[in-house]
Amino acid sequence: MRKWGHGAVLKGGLGTTKRRYLSVCMVAIVLGMLVVPGMALAKPGGRGSAAPAVAAWTYAIYMDGDNSLETYWAGASLPLLEAAPASASVNIVAFVDLGSTSGMTVQKISGTTVTTVLTAPEMNMGDPATLTWCINQAAALFPSTYLVLSMWDHGYGWNYVCQDDTSGDSLSMQELQAGIANAAKKIDVLAFDCCNMGNIEVAYQVSLTNLVSYMVGSEESVPGNGFPYDKMLTKLVNTPAMLPRDFSMAMVDAWGEYYATQTWATTVNLAAIDVVQLKATISTFSTWSADMKSLLPGYKTAYATALKNAYYMWGTHYFTDLYDYGLHLKVTKGVTDAKLKADTTAMQNAVQSYCIKVWDAKRMTDCKGISLYWGTGNQWSSHSAAYLQLAFAVDTGWGAFLTAYNA
Repeated sequence: MRKWGHGAVLKGGLGTTKRRYLSVCMVAIVLGMLVVPGMALAKPGGRGSAAPAVAAWTYAIYMDGDNSLETYWAGASLPLLEAAPASASVNIVAFVDLGSTSGMTVQKISGTTVTTVLTAPEMNMGDPATLTWCINQAAALFPSTYLVLSMWDHGYGWNYVCQDDTSGDSLSMQELQAGIANAAKKIDVLAFDCCNMGNIEVAYQVSLTNLVSYMVGSEESVPGNGFPYDKMLTKLVNTPAMLPRDFSMAMVDAWGEYYATQTWATTVNLAAIDVVQLKATISTFSTWSADMKSLLPGYKTAYATALKNAYYMWGTHYFTDLYDYGLHLKVTKGVTDAKLKADTTAMQNAVQSYCIKVWDAKRMTDCKGISLYWGTGNQWSSHSAAYLQLAFAVDTGWGAFLTAYNA
């Protein structure tokens, strides 16, 4: 799920922003670029054309508006993208799929100038091959030192991201992994302008590509306003020499600057996650998971009490903040095992080492940036088969714990 309301669409929408949609004269087609049948590149250059200039950054948006969120693109996100200053150092490009039109357009956004770079036939945004194609196109048409891949759509934690209604499809976490891995391009920052993607199951699956350095996402539901792109990208345009770690944290800062002014936004958060560090420290979670399972016969009631008291997401109660759960577990009556307490602290320390920047609204201040799935009852029964196929569930033993917990 993504994007809840509270009147979040920007006032005025298209009418308040002047735009010029242009065809661009592309100077070259990079050799080896994947071509889709029916794809049209706008006015390709002739012989002797120079290769595209290498920018410092490319911010590429995988914009799946082929669903109920379509109006949020023109009503909220695009005006904010246009409000970011144009810069030769920062390419802002969107792969746009709308439900109201057939086909995909690739648009470069330079201030209020929105340039259609190429058009392609209708594509399934829930197909990992489409994701691979878009990453390859971004790298070929807009070469840069650093690349951000920003997913724009519905999200549902480990369940899926990018719901394409025309195709009746969405990306599972295994498909997200495959789409990135098959492109074989370094993703310096993977950002999710989607609900509930600040989830350890998601981050771990992504880490297995060995291609993603940092991830930016929210544990909670994301308001209709989504990312404050103007603030985020203005920081990048003003300091294009910043490194990926710095930009991932700057995105969180910009999020906080905007949502701190929205008095209704009491359960929103965003975190920057060091994906490489998460993978390097995942053994701390595996150790903790093993402790939890071994002590389950005598501690199940205590586990349930801590789960009730820890912060859980308002729209998806079976996602709990991992750090906060550990905090409550250690002080729950009856939890006396010294090893479990020590391993809980080690797990929490790992969370703080890879969640490098977190912004929480006033009702989320106990959260530290990453959620954990803890399905119970009918929710577990209906989702367990899919969950148990996740790399995280298998590699850390958490799937085995949840199976035993729900037995």
